[in-house]
Amino acid sequence: MGEVKIRLHRGTHQIGGSITEIYTESTHIFIDFGSELNADPGDSTDEEMVRRIQHAKCDAVLFTHYHGDHIGLMDKIPPKDVDGKPIKLGMGKVAREVLINIHRTLAKNKEASEEERKHHRDYIGILVDSERKLNFYDNKPFTIGDFEITPIMVDHSAYDAYMFVIKACGKVIVHTGDFRTHGRLGDKFFERLNRRLNGLPVDILITEGTMMSRLKEKVRSEQSMEEEALELLSQPDNKYAYLICSSTNMESLASFANAAMKLGRPFLVNYYVLEQINLFKRTAGRWNKKFRFQKTYKFENIYKYLPKLQMTQPQYMKENGFVMLIGSSPSYRKYINLFNKDNPLLIYSMWKNYVKKGDDAYDVKLGNLYHNWEGHIKDLHTSGHATAYDIRNMILTVKPEKHIIPIHTEEPDAFKKLDIGEYAGKLVMPEDGDIVEV
Repeated sequence: MGEVKIRLHRGTHQIGGSITEIYTESTHIFIDFGSELNADPGDSTDEEMVRRIQHAKCDAVLFTHYHGDHIGLMDKIPPKDVDGKPIKLGMGKVAREVLINIHRTLAKNKEASEEERKHHRDYIGILVDSERKLNFYDNKPFTIGDFEITPIMVDHSAYDAYMFVIKACGKVIVHTGDFRTHGRLGDKFFERLNRRLNGLPVDILITEGTMMSRLKEKVRSEQSMEEEALELLSQPDNKYAYLICSSTNMESLASFANAAMKLGRPFLVNYYVLEQINLFKRTAGRWNKKFRFQKTYKFENIYKYLPKLQMTQPQYMKENGFVMLIGSSPSYRKYINLFNKDNPLLIYSMWKNYVKKGDDAYDVKLGNLYHNWEGHIKDLHTSGHATAYDIRNMILTVKPEKHIIPIHTEEPDAFKKLDIGEYAGKLVMPEDGDIVEV
């Protein structure tokens, strides 16, 4: 049969930056290769992780999704492993297109240096390299050496995110990646997962546990966030609203776009975000009807007369109200200044630590925008990660026979508090660098 082993390079006691290696005697795959989220540069182990893979046997690196803490070191992965074999870079087809769109936009950024723009052009070269490119699709198995891998699409704050069912040498490993069930894509997720596993005996479950250190945090559904946004925007003082939200979080963007649409207001985004939304609408298939993105338009020149509207875009915004997606770049200032004197609403829909002064994750530009806002502010956000209840259901659905390994968590010991019956005895808490035999 042969042996299968798992090496937890990183992620057993931290959120983000998780790197998991699963290997047999002849085949090595890595799952995710991201940068650390909050580490002080002097304490970061990113360089050590890069050195490891540069001297490792590696047939492929599979990325669960496109967030930086999962894909941030991708461009540091060598084209070939220590034995001279090409290293495949696998991800969802749509996720790859999202990344290409991001780096194409950044490569054209006139505010960036030529060196920075070249970096983004080179990144696109890696993404489209036919020798290394491996696209995967929901519930479509593929083979890498000894491994048969089935990606299963999950609900997350990044569209086209996946968990993996991995078979090799008669053993089965399930790696959840980042997941949740309180988004629109999470509807009846465990029913679908149960059907797909169809009684398959699973040896080991590797599961994310981000929220295990945030058990008191309120986790609202995307649908309830849409309803809260609608109520908020319906108030007379909130006719003019600006939004801070991740430009690739299609679930949350849809929550605010739908709320604006129900009030007859435009949802305004820059050309890059509109491209991402259009990409999503082209590829979302049966999920598309849950998102809609009607009355979503790109920013126009503020002085341009638009025949269809018979006025300029700012005049239309003044008359009808709006929700406009903005960021910390200076390029947004002219749009903010349009309604600065009207006490505009700012909706902040991202992780609060990015604007929490003194926190390791504090983003100076974003924090300045948030703390110097001249109107009024409402924090309205929901997590992209599994609740403790979701994690419990994942365990009870997968039914691992040997081990449960928490990763992507600052509190692995909190898993012991889960009501999982006999599976509590299967919890193991490895340290970074440890090897677990399957």
